[in-house]
Amino acid sequence: MAFKGTLREFKVPDILQLISLQKKTGILTFNSQEGFITLIFEDGFIIGIDAFPKKLEMRVGNVFVKQEIISEEMLQRALSIQKRTNQKVGEILIGMGMIDEKIIPEVLRIQATQIVLSLFNWKKGEYNFKVLDYVDKELRLLSPIAVDNLIMEGVQMLDEWPLIKKVIPSEDIIFEPVFLGNKKISMISEYDDDLQSKDSNTLYLTETEVNLLKYINGKNTVQDIVELGLFTEYKIYKNLFNLANKGLMKKREKTEIQEIQEKKFSEDLEHENVRKLSRLNQLFLLLLTLLLLLTFFTPLRPFHKKNLLLKTQLYRLNLSSPLPSR
Repeated sequence: MAFKGTLREFKVPDILQLISLQKKTGILTFNSQEGFITLIFEDGFIIGIDAFPKKLEMRVGNVFVKQEIISEEMLQRALSIQKRTNQKVGEILIGMGMIDEKIIPEVLRIQATQIVLSLFNWKKGEYNFKVLDYVDKELRLLSPIAVDNLIMEGVQMLDEWPLIKKVIPSEDIIFEPVFLGNKKISMISEYDDDLQSKDSNTLYLTETEVNLLKYINGKNTVQDIVELGLFTEYKIYKNLFNLANKGLMKKREKTEIQEIQEKKFSEDLEHENVRKLSRLNQLFLLLLTLLLLLTFFTPLRPFHKKNLLLKTQLYRLNLSSPLPSR
């Protein structure tokens, strides 16, 4: 049994929910201009995932590099070994003693969730689900992920994203911390929204918000924080949005020196473009001049058959005269 279609007919949440409710085992593929994503299901749970062009293992490897667990050189060495042995990158890094195997499952789960959530933004594409009797061992990459939670998070993401983007319109924005004053900090649950009745002199923060505050230093861009892979992109944006609304961080304003440097860089870039255009014009004029010279002046022209010199009687007589005898 298999079913397939387009995302215009059947939306991503509906497809995932159908497979989950029927507790299907099989391979679900999505294909569009955005890329190619494959989800492996067992009894309605996601146990494997991959994507192209941003493959899951490359995402995980890049997270380890960004978190400075391994170096870029170590990652490239592991990828080189993978091409020869067909092992998983994580297994190679563990075997080389570069990472602790305990950290891999959580990083895999976050990156797998990120891949699934990216599907919710797809407007066009095709899907195809093929039912399997069982899943091969090599396809099992993850601890089972419940689809219902992913659907809830994806739908919530679509609803909240426009509001979040008003506060964080660009991934290049840099936030800096704001002095707390005499306010106390109290930890609350991720789902505790009833803050109105709480103490106004206390800041109520979730564990996620506290973890993100460590990276609000006036240097990291939003994209830098996303690439650390601590949470999904949506969760990071949402919690940065909350921190901004709680007054714990603000957008770093450009200093006068930075504005002067950016202006100078822009002017230098413009001058460089003008110089390149000038050199191109000079080269064009040189080529045009050479073309004209080759068209209207040829060194062999005096010996051309149509040359008037060949038509003169004197020239013909000279050519027909015998050589003098010795």
